[in-house]
Formats: sequence, structure tokens, C-alpha cells
Amino acid sequence: MTVKVAQRLLDVDITLDNDALNENNYNDYYVQTKEGRGEDPTAKLIRKLRAHKEKNLKILFSGFKGCGKSTELLRLKRELDMDFVIHIFSVTEKLDPNNLTISEILITVMKDLFTFVDENYKKIKLSDKLLENLENWAASVYTEEINYKYYDGKISAGGGINTGFGKILNVFAKLGLDFGAGRKFNEITKKEVKQTLSELILNCNLLINEIKDQLDKIGKRNIIFIIEDLEKLNLEIAEGIFYDYPKQLTDISCCFIYTFPISLVYHHRYNIIKNEFDEIFVLPMIKVHDKSGKEYPPGIDSIEKIIFKRIRNELVSPDLLKKFINASGGCLRDLFRMLKLAAGNALDREKEVIEDIDFQYSFNNLKKDYYNTISYNEKNNMSAEDYYKILAKCCNSTDKKPMDEKGLMDLKHNMSILEYNEESWFDVHPAVKAILKEKKLIKP
Repeated sequence: MTVKVAQRLLDVDITLDNDALNENNYNDYYVQTKEGRGEDPTAKLIRKLRAHKEKNLKILFSGFKGCGKSTELLRLKRELDMDFVIHIFSVTEKLDPNNLTISEILITVMKDLFTFVDENYKKIKLSDKLLENLENWAASVYTEEINYKYYDGKISAGGGINTGFGKILNVFAKLGLDFGAGRKFNEITKKEVKQTLSELILNCNLLINEIKDQLDKIGKRNIIFIIEDLEKLNLEIAEGIFYDYPKQLTDISCCFIYTFPISLVYHHRYNIIKNEFDEIFVLPMIKVHDKSGKEYPPGIDSIEKIIFKRIRNELVSPDLLKKFINASGGCLRDLFRMLKLAAGNALDREKEVIEDIDFQYSFNNLKKDYYNTISYNEKNNMSAEDYYKILAKCCNSTDKKPMDEKGLMDLKHNMSILEYNEESWFDVHPAVKAILKEKKLIKP
């Protein structure tokens, strides 16, 4: 039987899983956090998509890692399912995040579209001409002999897996599997990538347009692809995708929502690429304190609701939970990790509830994690001491708007500096503040 609410410390590791919410547990765990964040960008995005159902909007959806973007995008999917065909996929789960290219993203999009057609084969058909063109294109960029046993699903469209629709479905399934395994096409080189992308986008749009012309048969108006976890990529790879190929990302003939690294919002090229997209929505952190450092009750209350949907409130006292929440800076990922570490430490001590000694153990581990992320950066020629100077300056700032100086983008990317709502003010993560105090770089 699935554990929904931890009744004992042993279950905390299960119910505080960092995996994004899914259709099976959304109703059990979802909490509206508008009061804690100070705004609800997801609601604005939903309204925009509803108002422009026929338009192929391209949206950037940004926010810090662990702030709840995946949960909010699932909320969006659930609210718009009646009018749109919505596909969500994570680049870290389906592809190789260390070698990601835009070609691989678009190949995965096409593979998902073929699977959708297969599942709706009684109402949506693809023309023989399109299938022939796509098969010829795939063969031109993938010259190895294709083993047509790669597609494990049952082909609904009829016919053998070596002919017609079954054949092309397997071609793209094979391409996707090779990308996920980290393999590369010899033909997709930096020298030829623009030509290859042009052909890929053309064929992708031909496929999308044939499908969209038939969506009324299933009561839908448009297609939305939500590409998740792009903010988790290596910063250099993310820069390459968004800043080298913004036109290609927006040339596809359906709606796209791309998760976007918050640090790239402050990139010197941001204003150049922003105009390629219809809009950017930023999901703020849940505030646990205001700009002056005073506790922010609506934010703390929101997070308490999230936690007590997952663990029995007797496992940690309200005062101690507040201590955990403040130490997280509003980052749910860090909070979940601390509570799991604390529960494990309590179990090691043969206790039945989490105590202050367990909080200290978990917070020390969190500090160690952040300490390890602040180190010499060969690309920027920035030392750990250089980063600490920026962090100390941010701590001591009265307006909490650090200057856009060298190294600041790195500190936002690794979440040493967090952004909150209102005037988009920033503060140093509490774990990093503790490190700065230990180093006597800021006052205790």
C-alpha cells in the first residue's frame, strides 16, 4: 500500500520524495502557494493560453531549481487538458543532459507526436507522402542499419513494424533511444547543424500541421509541448541552446513552454533573445522573510501546509519546523532534503520524533553542499574568495539588488543567491549566510 502521509519517521524518506508531482498524487499533495509567493504567474499563463488557443505561443517559464515549477506546470496541464493536446517531457530523463542539443529536443518532440498519432489512429491519419518524406529524411541523417525491434509498444495503426507508419514510428523511437543513451549522429556536426536543423524544423512542422488539421476530431484546439528541466543543465549548455538558437526554438508550429534557467534572465544577451518569445513568466521563491529579514507568515504558512500534507504533524514540533523552513530560504528541495536527513538521524539515535540535534545535523550537511559549490571557476577565472566577496556584498546590501557583476550569474545558478517577488529582490541562501558568518565575512 502506498504511503501518502508519513505516520512514522521511517516513512518520511518516501513521502518527502523530491520527484515532481504526478497525476497519481497531485490531489493529495498540491497546495496553492500564491500568498507565500506574492503572485500567481501560472494563473496568468493559463489565462494567456486560453485567450489564444489557436496561436502558437512560445513561452519561457523560469524560476530557481526546487521552487515548484514542475508542480505548477502539471497544474497548467490539468486545467487546459480539455482544449489542448499537452505533452510534458524532461530533458534530464529522456535525453543526455551533458550533451544536449536542440536537434535532440526536436527529435523527441517528433517521436512523442508519432506516439500520439498511434494512440489516436482511428481518428488521426498521416498521409503516405508525409511518411515517405520523413522516412527519407531520417535515413539521410542516420545511416546505420535500423533494428526495427526497438519500439516496445503495441502499434495501434495496423500493419507491420517494418512498413508504413510502423516503420517510421520505429525509426524515431530508435533515434530517441540513441539520444537518451548519449550517442551522437556523425552527420549532426557544428559545421552542418544549421542545415540539419532547418530540415528538421521543416519536417517537424509538416508533421504538426497534418495533426493539427485533424484535432477537431478529438475536440482539441492546439498542441502544447512543455520542455522541463532545462534549468538543470550545465550553464554553458543552456546558454548554447537558448542564446545560439532562439529562432529555431520558436519556429515550431505549435505552443511551447520551455523551463528557463533563472540565471540566464540576467545574462547580458537576455534582452536580445527575449523578443523571440511571446512572454516570460517567473515563478518566485516562497518568501519566508521580507527584505528586512523579518519573518513572512504567509510564506511560512504555505510551506507548513505542504509539509503536513506529507508527514504527521507530531513528528516535528511547529517551532522546530519553522526553524527548518527559515533555514531553507523557501527552497522546497532543500527543505525536503533537510527533513529527510533529520528523520534519518533521529532514527539512528532511536528516537520517534525529530529534535533540534537532528536539525543541526541536517543543516550542517546543507552547508557542506553549498560550500562545495562555491569553488574556483576556470572558465571565468573566479576564485572561491571572489565569489564570497560578492555574497558578502549581497548580504550587506540594503536594497537587496546586487550589481550585475562577473560571477553573479554563477551564484544564482547554483542557488547561493535566491530571488523573491515584489521588486525582484535577492538574498543569500541561509546556508551560505552561515558559511559567511563562520568565515567572519559578515556579522553574526
